[in-house]
Formats: sequence, structure tokens, C-alpha cells
Amino acid sequence: MGLTIDSSIYIDSIVPKSEERHIRAKEIIKLASETGIDVFEPRIFIVELVGVLSRFKPKDEVKDVLNITKFVNILSEDEIFETAVNIAFDTHCRAVDAYFIATAKLTNSVLITNDRIMADNAKKCGVDAYYLIEEFSNAVEKLKKLKT
Repeated sequence: MGLTIDSSIYIDSIVPKSEERHIRAKEIIKLASETGIDVFEPRIFIVELVGVLSRFKPKDEVKDVLNITKFVNILSEDEIFETAVNIAFDTHCRAVDAYFIATAKLTNSVLITNDRIMADNAKKCGVDAYYLIEEFSNAVEKLKKLKT
């Protein structure tokens, strides 16, 4: 079992909208790193990080953040496309959400997000998902249980 971390968590850890979201996002990333849990991301994760972080950070800093791709498992669109399409049919979710949910589903990963709708749709698809803003303690406990 692994972990899929929505872009919203990484973004909140770098560009704090609120102090609470910032602290919680950093804690989840730190815990994932310390426990050695395999992290899986859809390839679109890279585009989403660049698109959002470029609004707040200089290009060089955003490129530095992309070094994270050396430490996570990136799934290609070919690997997850059909599952993402089926998830979109079933939940009517945004395309990018379908990719994250599909990644978690195909890798048997826990999904952590700061997007309530994504978490709800993931749960509808049988994915163990946590809306970090309201389920922080539960997400931390789950990650501790996944420890390698």
C-alpha cells in the first residue's frame, strides 16, 4: 500500500493560504518522507504544480520544487487513462481529480487532499481518502500504520 498526495497538499506546504493548512500539509509530507511510504502521482501532477506555483514563485524556485519527481513514482497517462475515464463517468468529477483518484485506486494507495470534493469522490470509488482539513488526525494515524 502506498500514498497519493494531491497537488493541493504540496502547494499548501509551499504557499500557505492559511497557517493551519500550511502546517498540516508540511506534516503530512514530512511523515510520508520519514516513514518511507511509496508515493504515487499521476503525470499531470507536474503540470498542476508548475501552473499553480508559477503564480507565486519565480521560475527557478518552481524548477527546484520539481525535484520532488525524483522521490515519487510518476504514473503515465497510458497507465491510468481508462480508469480515470471510468471515474469521471461514475463521479462527474473534474478531469485532474479523476487522475489523482485513478492513481490511488490503481496503486492501492491512500489519497490525501485538501479538496473535499475530490476526497468524497475518491471514497465513492472505494479509495481510502482523507480530506486533510477535517481529517488530519485520521490521516496521520493511517500513515503511521502504513510505515514500512
